[in-house]
Amino acid sequence: MNLNRFFLIIVLLATVVGCAPEKPFGRFYHNLNARFNGYFLAREKMQEIEAKIDAANINDYNSILQILPPLDTTVLKTLRPELEEVIKRASFPIARHPKSRWVDDCYVLIGKARYYMGEEEEAIRAFRYVQTTSKDRHAKHEALVWLMRTYIRQKDYDNAIMVSEQFRKERMNEQNGLELLLTRAQLASIENDYQSMIQNLERAIPFADKRDRESRLRFILGQLYQATGQDAKAYAQFDEVLGKNPPYELGFYAKLNLAQVTELKDATTKEEVEKFLFKLANDGKNLEYLDKIYYDLAKLQLKQEEYQDALGYLKQSTAASTTNRNQKAYSYLLSGQIHYEHLQQYKLAQAYYDSTLQLLPPTALGYEELADRRTVLTAFVQQLEIIRTEDSLQTLAQLPAAERAQRVAQQIEREQEAERQAEQNLALAAANSTLRNSITAPNTPPPAGPGGANSTWYFDNPVAMASARNDFIRVWGDRPLVDNWRRRSALGSTDAVVAGPAVGNTTDSAALAEVVSQKTETYLAAIPSTPQQLTASHERLEEALFTLGNIYQQRLREPEQATATFLKLLQRYPSTEHASEAYYSLYVIAQSQQQTEQANKYAQLLKEKFPNSKYSRLIDQPDFLRTYSAETAAAHRLYDTAYVLYEQENYAEASSVLSQLSEKHPGNEFPDQISFLRALIVGRTQPPATFKAAMETFIQQFPDSDLKPKAQQYLEMHQRFESGELTKEPEMTLKDIAVVEAPKYEAAPEALHAFAVVHPAQDSLALKALMANFVQYNTRFFAKRNLKVEPVALNDSTVLLTVQNFADAKAAQQYSKLQSTRTAPMATVKGSNFATFVISEQNLNLLRQLKDLAQYLAFFEQNYQE
Repeated sequence: MNLNRFFLIIVLLATVVGCAPEKPFGRFYHNLNARFNGYFLAREKMQEIEAKIDAANINDYNSILQILPPLDTTVLKTLRPELEEVIKRASFPIARHPKSRWVDDCYVLIGKARYYMGEEEEAIRAFRYVQTTSKDRHAKHEALVWLMRTYIRQKDYDNAIMVSEQFRKERMNEQNGLELLLTRAQLASIENDYQSMIQNLERAIPFADKRDRESRLRFILGQLYQATGQDAKAYAQFDEVLGKNPPYELGFYAKLNLAQVTELKDATTKEEVEKFLFKLANDGKNLEYLDKIYYDLAKLQLKQEEYQDALGYLKQSTAASTTNRNQKAYSYLLSGQIHYEHLQQYKLAQAYYDSTLQLLPPTALGYEELADRRTVLTAFVQQLEIIRTEDSLQTLAQLPAAERAQRVAQQIEREQEAERQAEQNLALAAANSTLRNSITAPNTPPPAGPGGANSTWYFDNPVAMASARNDFIRVWGDRPLVDNWRRRSALGSTDAVVAGPAVGNTTDSAALAEVVSQKTETYLAAIPSTPQQLTASHERLEEALFTLGNIYQQRLREPEQATATFLKLLQRYPSTEHASEAYYSLYVIAQSQQQTEQANKYAQLLKEKFPNSKYSRLIDQPDFLRTYSAETAAAHRLYDTAYVLYEQENYAEASSVLSQLSEKHPGNEFPDQISFLRALIVGRTQPPATFKAAMETFIQQFPDSDLKPKAQQYLEMHQRFESGELTKEPEMTLKDIAVVEAPKYEAAPEALHAFAVVHPAQDSLALKALMANFVQYNTRFFAKRNLKVEPVALNDSTVLLTVQNFADAKAAQQYSKLQSTRTAPMATVKGSNFATFVISEQNLNLLRQLKDLAQYLAFFEQNYQE
């Protein structure tokens, strides 16, 4: 017994001695414990967490799917305790078995946990530690891949690219190679570089280790082929996805996309595709996807330019959407695009864009562009509404009072009937909803075409709802949503409770009669029956016509409608203050339409009616605005000189400078101020009678000048002096002198803008190369915008490279932001000499003349920087 105990002690001692890290048995012991008591458990937990992140991701199949799962901070917060458990388990081998071969892998797991927890700096430290200290190249490669992803999450794309470049000459295992290619593809997706995404996915798919993951990657590759017009390759990828027995949702959308990329060779092929889509719709398992099926049917009709059928299917799509807000938004968006781009029905388009933006999250791709289009269309609809309203009111104003009252009563009756119809529709909709909820018929086939009953449901028609809401606000105001609002408004109290049905009906009828009476009063008061009201109505109508013409010409690109609107403005208001600009716009439109005869006609009318207008000079001198800005600046300088001389009581010299000003710049913008200053000089140097005559001449020449009241005041004072009422001739102080402000930069966010790069003038070869890069870049990514690249010489040492013709400041700023991406021309340009900014067309002309770049950059910082 004692002998056995002795041998047992010997064995234990040998084991303890053998566990020293430098001994073979010790290394085995530490590696075994580090792997299975720490690393394995942490890795398994991390895989569970990543599975939950994948499961929580909601895919938007109307856009290209994310290559790497997007990180939802709300979901990640709920997973924080589990991520902390990963850190705890991965820290065990580091603390207890620091010499084991699994320590580096544990540090990578800790870095990943920190990455998911949003602690990017800690994650970077962990990955950098593995990169710099590990002798295991596979661990180093994995750490670098995750370091690249962390930089992408931080939007530090330059560092992400630098990490990616480190793999150029590295040999990697398949798993790390797959993750690197996917990370590169994700980086390319941020820059919308579809070709790079395709190249990386084509290389990555053969290494995909799981069937479902391969199916997803092939689906994304098919989407990219589809987006780049390679329908045959897209078809092959979607077909491959279906052959992999993918998850049901992915397989369903693969079938839909397969139908989208099928080549429609003839009517038979189209019928086959429609039959296939209806078969999917009739399948009870696809009930929740009906909105998407109708959406794809609409896109199929759109391909054939069957716009009304497409709109019918889109109405069915929105009616079928119950929980998928994104799909409903896309259906509204496509409806808006059809009305905007194909049917030119802008009022309807505005309603659909408005509904789209109410459903889409602000982070959605293209949200800002959609919001900008909605803003334009909203302004368009507002001008149309002003024109319609003022026309109607002016027509009513011409009628006898009795007939006017009768027309108002008829309008109120129509509105009441519309309200009753809306209430009936609401009740019918509620009944239909109850019936649908009480009957479950999953295999009931949907309507076979765009004319189904669902398409007429009132509350799925954004146009009807938007129109009804606008009418309600116009008549009743923007009231809070409360019960019995109409009765409350009429009765003035909600506390009265009347017993008995007969009395209640009487009170309600009286209240409604009071509402009708108030509405009649409001409508009659809005009719411009007095000369002052009629003048104000004409002013609103005149301004709305001019604004509408500009929207047609500059924003909607509708030359025919713009021409008709400007002609209507000139016909109704020939003496409008916008006449010269309207004629010039008609001239520009005719020239762009190659209507030479019409262009010459409008040019002749402009020169005859407004010979001194800057628009007349623009016809003969296309670069007039540049020279005009220079002349204006020079005229201001001469006036400032005359002002200083007057202040110094050097009247003769001041008068001489004013003469030079009038001689050199006869078409300046402030002739009244020059004349007034000249009259003041006369008052200082000539007898009172001469000064009086000078002031009378000024009033006759400039009856609309802001200085007229001051001139009249001087005349009155001199009359009092001549009559003996005043004993001393009135003195003219310096505060009476008209001060002309020097030209300055003005913020005009709605005006045409340019993007500018400050470039050294000496390096002409580099400038030409950069210009060529911008031309190529614009052709590739902005072909439809007709952007123009040209240099603008600022001074001997500086040239501005400008990209012009952006519709407004927002479009130019979006373009400027894109210059930080890897594919942009500015990506290879570094240094303080290459500052960039955006600038309006008018401010660019002023900058050419003032040549003070620092002054404009200060203005830019104040007005454009967010």
